[in-house]
Amino acid sequence: MTSPIAALVDRIDRRIGRRADPPSLWPTDFGALISHAAIVAFLVLTVTGLALALVYQPSVEPVTYRGSSELYDGQELPGAFASIIHISEDLPGGLLLRRLHVAAAHLMMIALVAHLLRTLATGAFRHPRLQTHLTGVGLLLVALGFTYTGDLLPFGLVSGSSLRIAEAVLNSTPFVGEQLVELLFDGELPSQRLLTLAWVGHVFLLPGAFVGLLGLHLFLVHRRRPALRPRADIDVERTALGRPLWPDAFLRFSLLTAGLSALLLISSAMVPWSDLEFEGPFLTAEATNSVHPHWALFFLTGGLRIVPAIDLAIGGVRITNVLVAGVVIPGLLVLALTLYPFIERVLTRDRREHHTLDHLLDLPLRAGVVTVMTTVSAVLAIGGGVDVISYWTGIAVEQVVVAFRVLAILLPVGLGTAAVLASRRRLARRQARAQQGGGR
Repeated sequence: MTSPIAALVDRIDRRIGRRADPPSLWPTDFGALISHAAIVAFLVLTVTGLALALVYQPSVEPVTYRGSSELYDGQELPGAFASIIHISEDLPGGLLLRRLHVAAAHLMMIALVAHLLRTLATGAFRHPRLQTHLTGVGLLLVALGFTYTGDLLPFGLVSGSSLRIAEAVLNSTPFVGEQLVELLFDGELPSQRLLTLAWVGHVFLLPGAFVGLLGLHLFLVHRRRPALRPRADIDVERTALGRPLWPDAFLRFSLLTAGLSALLLISSAMVPWSDLEFEGPFLTAEATNSVHPHWALFFLTGGLRIVPAIDLAIGGVRITNVLVAGVVIPGLLVLALTLYPFIERVLTRDRREHHTLDHLLDLPLRAGVVTVMTTVSAVLAIGGGVDVISYWTGIAVEQVVVAFRVLAILLPVGLGTAAVLASRRRLARRQARAQQGGGR
């Protein structure tokens, strides 16, 4: 008699495994490991997040903390911050659990950004994988939502910095800005309504959206098959390469999960990821511009610090530097990520199916666009730390800001132009070699 587990495995194998029609084949190259790392990090985030949610209190109301922390024992603290101190200082393994949660969040963001950048650089978004790319963009946006709401929940000084950024950006948004601020902040800062909404989003809504998009993404990967590097011995365009989902790819993913989980655990024991004891609770008077939010949001703070003061009225719409830095530039970057595959398809008139990955320099248009997007994002992200750079170098912060304003224009243009020229030279050399070979 066949066991229920064996019957289930056999059914999965017939539908999406080695005996499926066509058989499921999953890549094993470095690019696949990047995407798998994001999934592992999300699994760790889910397990640790569920444990933390059982103890965390999303409250801005002051409470008197009584516990093991000598720094805060007997002090009146916001309820959310007090619960974080309670988790870190009074619960066995609580600090390690929080560090593991934060370390996994870092890993997931790094893996998602690297995977999306690789997809753009290699042309893995081309037909028939456009929908797969779009779900990847959606996953990145949801992860940024995770990052922002996660910054708010501890209600420390970093939370105060993130709140100030959100309030300024929303206030600058035409037509709906003031209404959104009133809706979210309830006319006060700190806002119990905003903290509650952040908690609901972080614990329920965003995980649900991420799971849904991830399931769709993996389904599309299974249906379309991942694109692979070209090989001299095999026609990858016609021959599917990889390993069966069951048991080969499953076992490899299990080993990767165990290895990355162990590394996250070791790093959490050694690195003080987001320890809040010396950060302090959110106090309106102390939430200064010198406090930096999560690194994944540096591109936003960098824009707010680099973009010069603007205050124009065009057609009844007030345009400020906060609007440009907080809404326009991030919106353009997201639009570029989303629309570039369509733009490339129209401009190149290429509607063929592609199952191999390109080199970044195989197409001048793509080389230039990816280089410009990456450079702009990097300059903005690094620009978020102009005060730190000023402190390290001894240069006045005003001069550092001016230097970044110049870099934000010249560096993307210069590097983008260099990438286009390098791509054209590469294609010219390839064409010359092909002609020489044909002549022989």
